Amino acid sequence: MDYKLRIVIEKVDLKTNKVISKNKVEDFEIEKPTSILDLGLRHKAQIQLLRKIQQHVLDAQSLLISPESETCPKCGTRLTKNGYKQSNFHAVFSDHKLKMQRHVCPNCRENYVPSIKSLFGTSIHPDLYKLQCELGSAFSFFKSECQLANLCQEKREINNHERVKKTVNAVGKALFDIMTKNEVSPQSAQSLIVQVDGGHIKDKAHDKRSFEALSAKIYRPESVIRKGNRSIIKDRTCVASAKNDRLKSIKQLIKSAATRQGMSKKTKVTVIADGAKNCWQASSILHNQCGEIEYILDWFHIAKLFQPLINSLEGENRDKIESIKWTLWQGKKTEAIIKLKEIISQFFEDNIISKLKIILTYLNQNIDQLCHYAERKEKGLLFTSHVAESTVEHLINERHKRKQKMQWTRESAHHVLQIRASIASYDWSTVWGTAVQAAIKNAA
Repeated sequence: MDYKLRIVIEKVDLKTNKVISKNKVEDFEIEKPTSILDLGLRHKAQIQLLRKIQQHVLDAQSLLISPESETCPKCGTRLTKNGYKQSNFHAVFSDHKLKMQRHVCPNCRENYVPSIKSLFGTSIHPDLYKLQCELGSAFSFFKSECQLANLCQEKREINNHERVKKTVNAVGKALFDIMTKNEVSPQSAQSLIVQVDGGHIKDKAHDKRSFEALSAKIYRPESVIRKGNRSIIKDRTCVASAKNDRLKSIKQLIKSAATRQGMSKKTKVTVIADGAKNCWQASSILHNQCGEIEYILDWFHIAKLFQPLINSLEGENRDKIESIKWTLWQGKKTEAIIKLKEIISQFFEDNIISKLKIILTYLNQNIDQLCHYAERKEKGLLFTSHVAESTVEHLINERHKRKQKMQWTRESAHHVLQIRASIASYDWSTVWGTAVQAAIKNAA
């Protein structure tokens, strides 16, 4: 071929449409592609081209940046220009230097040197904040650094793991403040499901093993839809907290989430939990906020306790334990507990007795939350958290426990959870901008 492609940026007069100046960005030699790799521009070439175009745009914008006041704040004398200084700016894929006009007071000789950070509160574009949050909440901070380096085709200081961690903490903190505001839904909900569960996270402190984080998922029953062999909740609000504040934070989050889902004084709330005392306590914040509230011990966790024991037994003993399980299923909790006590007195194996006693204690502690599970199933009412993906698995374990060497402080884990919960709630796309701006403002 006897030509090449040239990308040019033109400066055009808006009134006359006349080209004032031209700047060549890049020339591309066009050759016949011999493989798929030769088609178009490679990833690194695309980033380099974007960086050059971005720099031209920034150079033009920097000429329009001026100090907030044209007079000296100290003596009121009109400022004069005094050369230039370069200021850092970090875009999503590239880093840049902006030429900033310096000013000096001719009277008191006070210098005024603007920078992108002093003018806007940060030198990092919000879109990069967003990307760092999304990667930092999904992967380890070290892996996020590597992912960003691959994406940008270079290792950038602004994307190091400490910077990603700092961004996640700042935005997570701001997001918590946003998520605890009681924004009322325009549509009142007739009924709501609240699933509360807890997960343990390895503590960074050497003298402690782990701490518990609580999570909750709030949704309307009609939001559950079947998709093949699994259920999906199309509209939900997820919240989580790792704070050690006597459940204050998780209560605030649950109340706010239920309000956003349409809770009113006429709403019937059904709380499903695994039987942990703090789960019932966390959801009790809704008691005076709705029309009616019922607490149900999750059938999934009941079956999870019974099944390993049933599988380990044979013959008559196996049948007896299974009978107790299905007695509970039929809502006959008193009868089931009596049967369980009887069979404990008949066993001689200590390991079997200890397992039966664990089940008995579990049922006694949650006797008020046991219900007629069979009846609820017949009526199409929820009785288990297993209808959709586990909130604990999705919000907590996937990020905080996949690597056994991973250790956390409560504060850092809490901030990561805010971003993960927002993404899981499908509202990250609408709130991230507000959270980032708040984080920038708090930092400034």
